[in-house]
Amino acid sequence: MRNRARLGLRLGLAACCCAALAACTAGAPKGPDATARTPSVGRPPPPSSPQAALSSEAFTPYAALGQSNNDGLAPGESDFALAVACMTAAGYPDSASSGSVPIAISLSPLNLSFAQPWGGWGYLGTADAEQYGFRLQPGSALSELGIDVPPPTASPPNPPAAEQTALEKCSTIMQNWDNTVQKGPLASIKTLSNDIANDVLHDAAVKAATRAWSACMAKNGYSFSQPQGVFIQEIQAMHGGKGPISPADPVSASANQAQIAVAVTDADCTQSTDLAGIFFAVQASYEQQLVNANQQALAAAVRQYRAAYAKELAKLPALLRTAKAQPFGKPAVK
Repeated sequence: MRNRARLGLRLGLAACCCAALAACTAGAPKGPDATARTPSVGRPPPPSSPQAALSSEAFTPYAALGQSNNDGLAPGESDFALAVACMTAAGYPDSASSGSVPIAISLSPLNLSFAQPWGGWGYLGTADAEQYGFRLQPGSALSELGIDVPPPTASPPNPPAAEQTALEKCSTIMQNWDNTVQKGPLASIKTLSNDIANDVLHDAAVKAATRAWSACMAKNGYSFSQPQGVFIQEIQAMHGGKGPISPADPVSASANQAQIAVAVTDADCTQSTDLAGIFFAVQASYEQQLVNANQQALAAAVRQYRAAYAKELAKLPALLRTAKAQPFGKPAVK
């Protein structure tokens, strides 16, 4: 869906800074229709949370396809479910359910299926800002996808050699699977996801609210042109600017206080400029328009994904015999 870098769950959550245009092949006779009129939204009230906003938007189930166990389109047919099936086929069901296989789940600030409090909409939720700032809460994000795994630990247990080999083989299988479906069944969805994200970022109302947010941040001593850049800067700063970074790594009290101060200012500026209200109202309009215009392509993508998933599930025993056990390093935010 967008550029992805490893982030610190052994499950391999992913983060990125921005949406990127990609040349992709649609899953229907014609390519996705990217034509949409500019919405007029005024100054709507902000949603209660980013996830509440996304949950009511038309494109969310399609954006979650392949990531979520409960997207409503292909229930239980996610990357994570396939990883569980892979480890179960290898004889290690307990290891599978612990989330030990590194798979890529986008935690982008512009993700269209689930979100943290921060992103292109600023920081939504003063209480969260005061308590957590930009500290990642992967467990809560995963629960939105219907995935229930233990939280990450700084020093995950080392499994026996045979189990580690199975983990590494399943990691290879999952990486190959993800590459295949992103270029195939999910290609048209990726194109529409990028179209929506870019339409929102270039929308005049969103750009005006973003400029107002940036001016508000500047008045408080923080220089940011785009809200989605705050998280990347702050997570690097709180971990000393060195990589790789894992959310389970300790953070000093002073670094934590500093990033919370930025988050609280971000939340206050988001509220005073109505950035989140405008952002999500504009996004909802673009999503509905593009979903309406691309029903055939989206339905075809879902059918193709489900067929590919069933085929991959049936191939797991054979793939486990031939896959290379490639060691994987510590997940990181880069």
